[in-house]
Amino acid sequence: MLDRLKTRYPNACIADEPIAAKPLLWFWMEEEKQYFGIDPGELTPEETMLLKTLFPKFRENAPGTAGEASKWYDYLFLPDAEAPARGGVYRVTQFALAKEGPDVSGVQEAIKNMFVHDVLVIMTNQLEGMVIEEKSGTAAAEDDLEASIRAFEGDFYTPVLLYLGEFKEVAPLKRSFQFERRLFEFAKSRRKTSALFTAHALLPLYLLSHLPEGEKGLLFQSLRRLFEEDREMGQTIKRYLENFANASLTAKQLFIHRNSLQYRIEKFEEKTGLDLKHFTDAIFAYFACLETFDGNPRR
Repeated sequence: MLDRLKTRYPNACIADEPIAAKPLLWFWMEEEKQYFGIDPGELTPEETMLLKTLFPKFRENAPGTAGEASKWYDYLFLPDAEAPARGGVYRVTQFALAKEGPDVSGVQEAIKNMFVHDVLVIMTNQLEGMVIEEKSGTAAAEDDLEASIRAFEGDFYTPVLLYLGEFKEVAPLKRSFQFERRLFEFAKSRRKTSALFTAHALLPLYLLSHLPEGEKGLLFQSLRRLFEEDREMGQTIKRYLENFANASLTAKQLFIHRNSLQYRIEKFEEKTGLDLKHFTDAIFAYFACLETFDGNPRR
């Protein structure tokens, strides 16, 4: 059936779920377990009625999602689509909700208000979307976005995950976005509570996840054993390294005296032979922390 429909409507889209950025009439193909999206303008009233009768499970996207949003969607997801802009520097921020909000337009508006300047918010389905942001003098800071995420969860009663992309020129943005999508999928598989992710925060855990289990066992066996025996030490070292070796901040976050923190660090260094003031030793210790605690990066 799907092949015959595609022959009749060659401009139609096939997707696992309706694409919110494309103003199409989506019909569920039960046999193929996919949606078939047709531009309503290509259908006569009789064809529309017939298709709705044959395929009673359908969804009609609002025509207001057309234009720029559809062009950006096509460029980022389709192989041969033209760039929607000739110049400029942009970044793509991906977002995902844990459950459907009461109002898609309300979700779009709330996401849009997280950013300093005017941005384009594109819903790719009922739970996920992306923000197209052109680089300007002032961009939303990570701390501000984290505060906005907490406010969003309070308003919609659902966790929201954001992946803050890197600013790129339009030409390389497409390829960069494909990698950022993989990073965000990895982040979503690890965390279900509200959070803001970036490449620099996710990369250590992402790289670690691609090491063979046998090699990880050989690399971190002794440190993992130490952390399992003294989880407090391991959690302290992880927080200390995530705070860029800022002892005062770490002690404050852990509600301990700075002298107590220093004692734990010295005890760790004595037992392992690592010096956390050395970059490579600190990196090795941090990877061991992530491996032991299956940790989520703080951002």
